[in-house]
Parts: sequence; structure tokens; C-alpha cells
Amino acid sequence: MPHEHNGVSLLGLPEAARQQHRITKKMLAAQFEDQTPADARLITKAVTLAQLVGILRPETIQVPKHQDIERTVVDIPVLEVVLADKTTAADRTRVTELVHRSMAKPVVLLAYMSDGTTSLSLAISHVSRTDPTRSTSVIDAHVVVPAGQIKSGSLHLDRLDRSDMWALYRDLVRTAAADGRPASTTLQAIDAIALRRGLTDLETELTTVIRDARQAKNQQRRIELNTQTRTLRAQIERAKGALYGTGHKHDVT
Repeated sequence: MPHEHNGVSLLGLPEAARQQHRITKKMLAAQFEDQTPADARLITKAVTLAQLVGILRPETIQVPKHQDIERTVVDIPVLEVVLADKTTAADRTRVTELVHRSMAKPVVLLAYMSDGTTSLSLAISHVSRTDPTRSTSVIDAHVVVPAGQIKSGSLHLDRLDRSDMWALYRDLVRTAAADGRPASTTLQAIDAIALRRGLTDLETELTTVIRDARQAKNQQRRIELNTQTRTLRAQIERAKGALYGTGHKHDVT
């Protein structure tokens, strides 16, 4: 299992919260074998190695449990998975979503890619009300962030909201979605995810428009695309301002 950007260092996990347990692919896939066998097959194909590296509990990180009508949060597992070579971007996203769905609790997931990069996957979720066993989750919002561009130390547990376990996880999501540099403390986790996804979509669109403009043979078409490029750049700056604040100095790729 790779060590750079691992869950222990990314979160600054105290010794008491650290674990070292292999997780079988069968265990990850088990929740999907009956209802959605294609998802179970994807997990089996795409995951080469999985392990539990930590469990956040009130007694291990000194943060109170959370309990209200909506949810109870008494523990948050920290998992790491190594994904197989040639796993497509869509399958990578799907696999991380499936891992979040496979558990009835918030999960911190690090996914190691074959190209050496690491992604941090987080999800705002709730326990499935249609699952009679209450052992799976429904995802309300999901974000995947390249771990290498998150500001060093920004996700350490002692820097996050420690009012209770759910507040801590939501603050982790909010901070990670903004690469460790959220615009303000008033930015909510769900809004940070929406801004991050919107920003990523705009940047993808900009890349496509720039490419099309270079390839366009018709001058009028080039002018239209260049105008569209300027509009997109302005929209990207606004999105970055909302996510990172006015003094943002880094680019999201």
C-alpha cells in the first residue's frame, strides 16, 4: 500500500485511532451481489487491494458521538484501496461511490491509482431507509479530490470542527472540497461539493472549447469559440472566488 498521502498522515491520525486490517474484495462486494451484481463484479475487477487504516471514534479522537432524528454517528472508518491498471475514470468514481454506499456510516476513502496519484473520496450520506438490514447508505453528495493538491495539514483532525462526529466529518468534506482552502467558515459541506463539481465541469468545458477553437477552420466559428472561452474563464474565476475566497492562488486541475 503506498505511503504518500495515506490516511494516517492526511488526517494526522492519533495512534489510538490507527488500524491495520486487510479487507477482502468479497466483503466490499457482498452488499451488491443480490441486487446489482454488475456493481459487485466491478468492485471485484477494479479493486486490487483494500485495507482499514483507521477508525475515528469518540474514545480514539476525543470527539463526542452525534445523534439526532436523522442519523447516529459513532464511528468513521478510514479506508484505502488500490485500483487496478486500466480502470477507467468513470469506473474509479463508481467504485468509490459503491464503497461509501456499502456501509451505514460516513467513510473516509483514499484510492490509489495505477499512475501513482491518490484521490480522496468523501460523501454526505444517510442510512438507506429501504434497506431492511439498515446496513447500507444512500449518497446525497459525493466529491473526489486529488490528495496531492490539498493544502498540507489542512485535514488534520485537530484543525476541524470537533463539536461532534458528524460536524467533524462535514467539516472534513467542506475543507477537502476546497483543497484545504475554503473561502469561509460559513461555506457548508453540501455547498462546497456543489461548487467543486461546478468548477470541475467548467474547467472541462473550457479545455474542450479551447481545443475546438484551435481546430476550427472557419474564422467566424473561431471568433464564437474564443468569445465562449472568455465567458467560461470569467465563470471559473467566480466559482473559484466562491470556493476559495478572493485571494485564491492555486489552480484546480
